[in-house]
Amino acid sequence: MKNFVTALWVLMVAVISAIIMLIPFVPNISAMITDFVGFMEQNLPFAAIAALILGLSIWLFFSQFRSNKPHMPSSVVLHAEGGEVRIALAAIDTLVRQAANELKGVREVKTSFFRLNEGLGVHIRTTVSSEESIPELTSQLQQVVTEHVLNVAGVKIEEVKVLVENVAVGMRNRIELR
Repeated sequence: MKNFVTALWVLMVAVISAIIMLIPFVPNISAMITDFVGFMEQNLPFAAIAALILGLSIWLFFSQFRSNKPHMPSSVVLHAEGGEVRIALAAIDTLVRQAANELKGVREVKTSFFRLNEGLGVHIRTTVSSEESIPELTSQLQQVVTEHVLNVAGVKIEEVKVLVENVAVGMRNRIELR
């Protein structure tokens, strides 16, 4: 609905701007405007349409400042014996990327977080190698990420959603240290 109203508003502004832009080039424009205003004075529906446009404009203006998304905190809070511990989502993001990059066949990883009832969820967008089975690889990815974040940070990832954005062809050059 909001996109439709925005498109309608932009179209209206474009038409009004075009009319204003043509004023210097159209002879007798003042007489035409006077006739149009006189026509509008005699028709009550124009006032209703103008009121509707005004109401939609006010709604559209204020809806630009309101967000429908729930606020995502910048950290996860753990309660320990000594007190409260906060772990930044940036740190958890690093752990997710570490775990994902350990898997052979995972190329690129992009993450975002979302709230679940009492926990945290992670959405992973990735590019995988064509040499690996995608269902097996994504299942491993979900398991490895959940375990790694829990073991290192003590944060339980409730859900890991994986989107395979692309499949890469060819081997990735890896340097393995022994």
